[in-house]
Amino acid sequence: MTADRETARIVRSWLREDEHESAGRVLDTVLARLDTTPQRRSWWPARRAPMNTYAKLIAAAAALLVVAVAGYQLLPRNGGIGGQPTIAPSPTPSLLAKGTFLVAGSFNTTLDATGSGSNVSGTLSAIDGAQSFSVDLQCERTIQGVLWIGGDVTESTYPDSPKGTRTAILLKPGSPVQGIFFFQASDPPSASCQAFLDAGLGLGVSPNDLRPITGTVELAP
Repeated sequence: MTADRETARIVRSWLREDEHESAGRVLDTVLARLDTTPQRRSWWPARRAPMNTYAKLIAAAAALLVVAVAGYQLLPRNGGIGGQPTIAPSPTPSLLAKGTFLVAGSFNTTLDATGSGSNVSGTLSAIDGAQSFSVDLQCERTIQGVLWIGGDVTESTYPDSPKGTRTAILLKPGSPVQGIFFFQASDPPSASCQAFLDAGLGLGVSPNDLRPITGTVELAP
């Protein structure tokens, strides 16, 4: 029995070194059941010697190995401890320009644009008396320190900005901010929104054509 206790002590010591103290309790339970469970006799002659204590310890160790493997299969596979992997939120589009203001003394304008380059989204609407137009914004460029934001006209009762053409608003940072509209009018549609902005340069639109706005507008830094 001394050798049995020594062997059990060595097994428990190995378990503690591996930081599996809870497995020691499983070992005690397995050993107790092996000692107290009677061996059924088969009707044929026994061909093996009775199980000794060392065999019991080997069986207990095998049982612990099965428990460890089963527990490992239940561990999460995301590298963390429990729970589902965290999904990073999508980045919020950066502000391009936003505000409500008066352009050229008569156009009550509402602007809300985000994004950059050819990936702009947002709307522009302007009312001048009984006439108005709305623009689905699509692109932007900064030319000679002036921000151009353009897109397709979706609704209009304004002659210079008919539905199906393109319109842009030009904004020059400062105090106050200066602005003006650039209309495609009845000219043939440009191949793209950016090509429409390029056409504005060809027509000679310059920062000197802009006028101070009345109201507030927030521009991208």
